[in-house]
Amino acid sequence: MRPATADTIALEGVDAAEGLRTLEDLVDEVAFLDRSAFLPASFQPAVPWLHHEPVSPLLGPLPPARPARPARPAPPTSSAAPSVAERAVAVAFAPEHGDHAHQWAAQHGHRLLAPSPAVTARAADKIDSLPLLAEAGVAVVDHVLIPATGRQPAETYWPAHWERAVLQRRENNLIGQGTVALHERAQLTAALERWRGRALRLSRLVPGMSLTVSACAAADRTVVSAVSHQLVGLPELTPGWGTHCGNQLLAPRDLPGGLYTRTRTCARAVGDVLRRHGYRGVFGLDLLVDGDKVAVVEINPRFQTVLSLVQAAEARAGLLPSLGLHVLACLLPTLPPTRSSAQLATPLSQFLVHALRTGRLATVPAPGCYRLSASCGLAHVSPAVALNDLPADTALLWPHALPGTVHAGDELVLVQARERVCPLATRPPLGARAAAWTDRIRTLVRADPRPAGERRHA
Repeated sequence: MRPATADTIALEGVDAAEGLRTLEDLVDEVAFLDRSAFLPASFQPAVPWLHHEPVSPLLGPLPPARPARPARPAPPTSSAAPSVAERAVAVAFAPEHGDHAHQWAAQHGHRLLAPSPAVTARAADKIDSLPLLAEAGVAVVDHVLIPATGRQPAETYWPAHWERAVLQRRENNLIGQGTVALHERAQLTAALERWRGRALRLSRLVPGMSLTVSACAAADRTVVSAVSHQLVGLPELTPGWGTHCGNQLLAPRDLPGGLYTRTRTCARAVGDVLRRHGYRGVFGLDLLVDGDKVAVVEINPRFQTVLSLVQAAEARAGLLPSLGLHVLACLLPTLPPTRSSAQLATPLSQFLVHALRTGRLATVPAPGCYRLSASCGLAHVSPAVALNDLPADTALLWPHALPGTVHAGDELVLVQARERVCPLATRPPLGARAAAWTDRIRTLVRADPRPAGERRHA
């Protein structure tokens, strides 16, 4: 194994060959439930038992049930393997988001591998997660809790030494619409009035770079994977200040003063607390660089979009991709042996193009590899290619919306590239190539000719 240096990405996981053998001993089929196939597509090497099902509240009603796939008999040498009836499992991107995943799994006879709803809800809650973070002993962003009722005047909640603040609803929101920035104290009064009757968290606005670290909590240990630069609220990509816009994988050299290692240490501490409370599976931790330290912002107890990049890095390092590790963590009392790995840092990035205003999405590009063309805009190069094998000057495009009405803030297309798409900074400008991809994708959205009232009820 190459020793870890500032030029490598540090990863931890189960050896790919051993992990795949263990999975094949346990399951016949893994259905990944999400609106697009970008995450299972980054599971390398490709395996016949993993497939994507377009199931998400964001796609509308469940598709009709299909005939069940024939089950492969359990290997005779595995006394601990589940019965044939249990060997079809489902994994959802965000199983707590609506009940589509649970309905699909019941409808198709699959066991849904998801953490307990109770521990998921607690970890995702912007307020209820604070005792978990305190138990883990990690630093959090300075904050004040504002009760739902019996509130004091707004100005009493804003500490005198804070220049700006961030107000958050306690409940989880997948696209950041429960988070608003406050640039002056007068804005807090209006925000509290708008969210009357809700418990809120007011935090100091930290101007440092936003980070995400990906990990997996199993019964016997926490496995920590890659660290990434999280892109949040980039105005070229979204109208939402707190909206997730993408990620770029980082190496230790990209963060000063040992912050890379401290970020991964935080994830391990939080994962150990989560697993003691019964959580099983992958999760992400969002942090901010706050001077010479990192401070935790929130726990994401679910899959995150960045895991597609993480899995590409894991594949290059000879480790079982995180989706497979999630399945093992949900099924086994003890994970197979884990090891650390280090590989030369290869720029892997992705960004989400959102609708800036309400309009009609005329069409969406088919998933696949594209090149920007002066003559035809998006030139389709091939239907599928592994992220690690992307040719130069191309990108993978994954539609996250359907043709029809889209509203401001809706995700349109996920773009993946083997290059940095913007500088490593807080709310950086998009690079020239990423901006060109964004502009071209936005041409697919037309002004909505219907009256405003009709659009609001679409």
